[in-house]
Amino acid sequence: MYLRAENEDEAAREREALWQARLCSLEESLEPTPSWSDADKRLELAAMLHWRGIYHPVLELLRPLTDSEFPTPVVAQARQLIADAHFRHDQYDLANRQYHENLEIARAQGDEYWAARAKDGIGWVLIEVGHYTSGEFADAHKVFAETLPVYQKNGKPLGEAMALQGLSRAYAGAGDYDRALQNAEQAITVFRENGRTDYLQLPLIQMAMIYRDYGSFHLSDPMFEAAIDAADWSQDRYSQVTAALGYGCLLGFLSRKEESRKIWQRALTMADRHEFPRLAHEISVQLANDAVDREDFRSAYEHQTAGQRYGSQIGVVSPLLNNQHLLLRNQLHHTQHLQDALAHLTAGIEASVDGIFVLGEPQDNIAKGDFVIRFVNACAAEMLGRRPVDILHVMMGEVWRSPTAALLQQPSRRVWETGELCTLDPVQLEFKEGHPQWYSVKIAPIRDGVAWTVSDVTKREEMQREILAQRDRLEEANTRLVALDREKTEMMAIAAHDIRGPVGNIYSISRSIASDEPETRRWLGVIEAASESLLAILGNLLDVERIERGELSLDLQPIEVSLLLEEVVEQFSARAREKRIGLKLDLPIASAWARADVNSFRQTVQNLVSNALKFSPMDSTVEIRLSVAGRRLRIEIRDEGPGISPEDQDLLFGKFVRLSSRPTDGESSTGLGLSIVKRLVEAMDGEVGCISTLGQGTTFWIEFPALSLREAMGG
Repeated sequence: MYLRAENEDEAAREREALWQARLCSLEESLEPTPSWSDADKRLELAAMLHWRGIYHPVLELLRPLTDSEFPTPVVAQARQLIADAHFRHDQYDLANRQYHENLEIARAQGDEYWAARAKDGIGWVLIEVGHYTSGEFADAHKVFAETLPVYQKNGKPLGEAMALQGLSRAYAGAGDYDRALQNAEQAITVFRENGRTDYLQLPLIQMAMIYRDYGSFHLSDPMFEAAIDAADWSQDRYSQVTAALGYGCLLGFLSRKEESRKIWQRALTMADRHEFPRLAHEISVQLANDAVDREDFRSAYEHQTAGQRYGSQIGVVSPLLNNQHLLLRNQLHHTQHLQDALAHLTAGIEASVDGIFVLGEPQDNIAKGDFVIRFVNACAAEMLGRRPVDILHVMMGEVWRSPTAALLQQPSRRVWETGELCTLDPVQLEFKEGHPQWYSVKIAPIRDGVAWTVSDVTKREEMQREILAQRDRLEEANTRLVALDREKTEMMAIAAHDIRGPVGNIYSISRSIASDEPETRRWLGVIEAASESLLAILGNLLDVERIERGELSLDLQPIEVSLLLEEVVEQFSARAREKRIGLKLDLPIASAWARADVNSFRQTVQNLVSNALKFSPMDSTVEIRLSVAGRRLRIEIRDEGPGISPEDQDLLFGKFVRLSSRPTDGESSTGLGLSIVKRLVEAMDGEVGCISTLGQGTTFWIEFPALSLREAMGG
């Protein structure tokens, strides 16, 4: 909270320590005579002191930098900071003259940005002078409206946000609160988007004061607290005092006099210490009025004297105790705002689609937790099936006799006793006999009672229950599908196992029969090839069944991949020659090792090479390439076949997948080979993938963690 006591806030102490450390570092590094080399340090040090509300040392640091021997940007920034220091310390005449001088110099130099900065300063002077005279808010609005596009064009977000802040103040001074709020909100957005949260307190204070003056106290209160926290965090002394002054006024309107008085007293100490006479004057006026209300005339006299002293520094004389008519006018003004706000709130409550019940403290029946109905809106009356006028000041238990009423009685009594909010969501209530509905009920403590906000959530609950029922049905269907898939796999495995023996016998017999007849040899070759193909299909089926049952046993050990690849190439050389396909092995490294199961690794490469040969046309090439990059070993099998469509690539590694492209020589395909490859590779901690463009061939790749020779040898 605002103006924390010393050593109360750990974060504040840390920021203060960092600030002091940076301050000391800058002071120690300054040269005795200002020079180009330390100009930036002087500017930074002056800005830090200016932010903290320190006046005269800032002027001493900056004045030497206004000499023409320094670079133009340094001079411009120093002159602007001097004017800003005059302004912050309520030296409006000095500030105004300096801003006009800066404007003339910037125009002569053709510097659009610093000209805009100077014009902004003139606009702020117009706004502050407008507090004590007839006001110059229209002229100020014109100034900021001219500078805003300059900052936007030159990419100066801080200037843009400050111009928006100036427009907000000008609109507020002219009584256009809606536009004032819009510009303040835009300023907040620009500050946040550009990481300048150290300036957020400025538009937050503006919005809080607008809401306060507009009578929206429920919005003003949290906005002031946010502004105060932002000012505390940024250690902006001027904004801290400004926020405290405004927040104290709000607390006074809310009859929190003691709090407002304490805040004003602490703020006055800070305003006096940092030479903010205008703010000190306004706080003294508020403290004097507060003392009059308390009939503490001694304190009123002291604050009146102090206020006149501060006022004389800025040329303002306040009648204080002689301005009772002004106080009365302000009071009537704010009372009207309160009445308007209450009317808006009442209209909103009446139009609410939620039932709102205001229940008062019970005079008796306390053991039952019953309450007196003080207010119900139209929706709440409709729930009870009664007119509001018929049930006001009647015990709730007499109006709502449903057994479900007990569901709210005990929680309401607990909220009333503890002051803690309670939410019941969902709860089934029966306001009308025979019509139970689902509701979300919030029970909040209020003065001398509780308030219910009752929302009908029947449709939501019915939808949620339908979703849950649908989920249960889907889970049940999925369980059945998994069971059927398991049964299918088991049946196929049994069939494959039973068929494998006879087929194996046919294959063996066909190979053992010798004949000199060409026709007989041809048919024996057909039988042998068909048997071999059928045995491969049955082997794939059994492999899938064994993998899915978790019976795959792997013996992971270091293997020399290059030797295994040479074996596979040798194995498929004859088939490649039959199809007039070049089978090429590219081994750019002498030796490469990986940890894998020898048989599973060989089966994986065999399947991929076999596929490549199946889908490759005559007079093409299948290339097998081995590479090692870092700790990854990669094998690529590239063919010059028809390629694979993007649609088929999404299905490649599924079971029983038949792709749109077909083998070039009519070979059979179960659609299981790639599924087995994927499962074997992943079981060996590897990865498999495919790169293909339709009509341009296909490259399948597998990767495994590589082993160094030392690791492979067990070193």
